[in-house]
Amino acid sequence: MFRRMLFGGLLIAAAATAYGATDYPSGYTKCAKDGETCSFSGTRSVAYGKSGTFVYATLTGPITCSASLFPSISVGSPRYCSYSGTSSSSSSSSSSGGGSGSISLTASGGNAQAALSWSLSGVTAGSQEVYFDTDSDPNGRVRIASVSSGARSYTATGLSNGTTYWFWIKNTTDGVATNSNAASATPSGGSSSSSSSGGGGGITGATCSSTGSVSVSSTIRVTSGTYDGGCRTYNPTSDLGSGDQDEGQDPAFRVENGATLRNAILGNNGVDGVHFYNGGNLENFRWTNVGEDAFTIKSSGTVNITGVTGVSGEDKFAQINAASTLNISNCIVDGMGKFLRQNGGTTFKITVNADRCQISNMGEGIFRTDSSSSVARLTNSRLRNSGTMCIGSWASCTGSGNTSY
Repeated sequence: MFRRMLFGGLLIAAAATAYGATDYPSGYTKCAKDGETCSFSGTRSVAYGKSGTFVYATLTGPITCSASLFPSISVGSPRYCSYSGTSSSSSSSSSSGGGSGSISLTASGGNAQAALSWSLSGVTAGSQEVYFDTDSDPNGRVRIASVSSGARSYTATGLSNGTTYWFWIKNTTDGVATNSNAASATPSGGSSSSSSSGGGGGITGATCSSTGSVSVSSTIRVTSGTYDGGCRTYNPTSDLGSGDQDEGQDPAFRVENGATLRNAILGNNGVDGVHFYNGGNLENFRWTNVGEDAFTIKSSGTVNITGVTGVSGEDKFAQINAASTLNISNCIVDGMGKFLRQNGGTTFKITVNADRCQISNMGEGIFRTDSSSSVARLTNSRLRNSGTMCIGSWASCTGSGNTSY
């Protein structure tokens, strides 16, 4: 009996060891999960992922474990960081990157904008992305653009004069990410409005920098008044979903009856974002990695959204499932299939007013419906690789004051 118990115990221990090892590669030390500090000295190869699937970057420690430091990866949250056992002397302490190369970035402020310029040394140009934040910690930084492999400059517009912004360039080649140093700039001038005409100010998107993290295992319901997230990062667990395109996932937040959700960041597992029932308001909200959809209007009402940023969604940013009015302004949306989609095959009327939005890298386009009674309007916005603006049978779909960049 004792021998059987001992043998069973050894099997359990071996299984636990094998299972744990799948969350970090052989020869690496697991140090943190998403949002936590990974402490190591020097510059090392760092792996990010879980369950035997990883991407890599060479980083200078300590770091905050964050998807923004690595090439994209398809496994669900939480993901883990682990570092190699030996330091590398080939990367400078001022930057973090892949391989032995580096990216040197400079930034200078203008009137409501910042001009970026960078050079690559020992790095093969690949997929290049521009990030910004209001502090120098790369955790929580926001992707604002994807540029061509030949680009070596970019102008970030719609910034607030007097506010210091920090910028990064991330280059990914053959699955290896190289991050630039963090370069800062403080716009100044006579006005903080963007180059877009009309509207009510610049395009800044969400402005929260993370003040901490919260684990979410059940949907947070905002049924009345205002829920202020305090700029914390809300990390849904697998109880709500995996953040992929599964239609059965739950939302992280449910806003009802005209209530307001503000000042929050949704972490890497985007699940089904935010649901609205009977109208509601969303202010200063960031989707770090859009899951199924960024938000869905589930029942009739008026939804007002302002100061939001959403990136990296395979399908839709907005899903509209009921006759309703959506007013959205001051938004930054990048890397989606579509900006907005009315539920396929439906004929009820929706009214969409989008103003002062920066929309880039849409796989298909901006507005899509099958309803010949629906109306959409896009004004004073900046567009880049945004596809077709109006797709389907709109009663009216128009734009004015929009520019390409």
